[in-house]
Amino acid sequence: MSISLMKIIDEYAGRIIMYFISVFKNINGNNIINTDISHKNILFIKFWGIGSIILTTAAVRKVKATYPDAKIFFLTLNTNMEICKEIKCADEIISINISNPFNFITDFYKKTFDLRKNNFDIIYDFEFYTYFSAIIVSLMKCKKSFGFDNLKNNRKIVFTQTIPFEDKIHTKDNFIHLVNTDESVLSGNYVNDELPSLSAITSNANGGMKITINVNASKLAYERRLPGEYYVKMTDFIAEHFSCKVILTGSDDEAEYVENIYRQVKEKNHVDNLCGKTSVKELISVIKSSACLITNDSGPLHIASALNIPVIAFFGPESPQRYGPLSCKSLVFYKHLECSPCMSVSNSKTVNCIYDSPKCMEQFDITDVIRKVNKFIRELKVPEKIKETKIQNLKRNQL
Repeated sequence: MSISLMKIIDEYAGRIIMYFISVFKNINGNNIINTDISHKNILFIKFWGIGSIILTTAAVRKVKATYPDAKIFFLTLNTNMEICKEIKCADEIISINISNPFNFITDFYKKTFDLRKNNFDIIYDFEFYTYFSAIIVSLMKCKKSFGFDNLKNNRKIVFTQTIPFEDKIHTKDNFIHLVNTDESVLSGNYVNDELPSLSAITSNANGGMKITINVNASKLAYERRLPGEYYVKMTDFIAEHFSCKVILTGSDDEAEYVENIYRQVKEKNHVDNLCGKTSVKELISVIKSSACLITNDSGPLHIASALNIPVIAFFGPESPQRYGPLSCKSLVFYKHLECSPCMSVSNSKTVNCIYDSPKCMEQFDITDVIRKVNKFIRELKVPEKIKETKIQNLKRNQL
């Protein structure tokens, strides 16, 4: 199913279903088991966004540290299974098939029925304001449940406790605040929550300096992409001035777009186009072996943060305050236009551009961008690699 169709279903069908659930709850009370909490089974729910799923890991670690003997379940969409396996987010990962409406309905029924058998001690709904996740919580048998509430819909009634999503802090911190709503987690064992985490993956570095440029913005919002000519100019500049390998990445559905960028690049001998050719694990390996990642707002940005790889990021429709890189070194470009950000958790992460095309991504001065990118890369702790490549190139030219 397309993302736009799923948003429509959630907004309209979800709202109607949630209304009837709220009426039922008011009459019969919440579906809460009135027994002592043993913390044997804990469920996390997060459906949308690879980047957001990565950002949940710090909060999940806090819960795991507080309840080390609990079995952790993570419910997501089938499209997110790869990243969930890589971040080892749970003891058991359950996914719902969204390939088409029929598969979605049948798989939703089956997975919900299976999950009900677990009698969860705690459920954390990491979705921001979707009805779909709240409906699932309402169908579960649980003792405590926590979720976000925007005070505009009936989600609140299915949870034992809710908090608002705070726009002015990073999304990672919103997830941590949600689990901290449970006083046991708030006062539990300390864990380092500065960065999300990924499992140890051996990088495929073959020597020499590599810089990855992620052109991907995902179907959620293609408006987050920089204009193609910006990528072409940055790629040529980096390949020429740093004598390094440049890797272009992106998803399957953006292969044609990235191939068009690759065709315009002059320094093709220094550029590899891997768009649509890597699994999630292979993409993680590529980023891990890179000196830095250049990207717009999308999942690979958060993969780099999880690996603590330096990031150069471009934002427009979304705010870097909410989704900016968490790496030790980063450079963020953001125009701060009056209309930005126009996508948020309150509008289901939908771009509401008032122009024919997103000016927030088209008004960067590419000359200024390249100057700052050049300075950023040269200040990374890779001067010897740059020096070595230049010496090797000089020797080759002399032969």
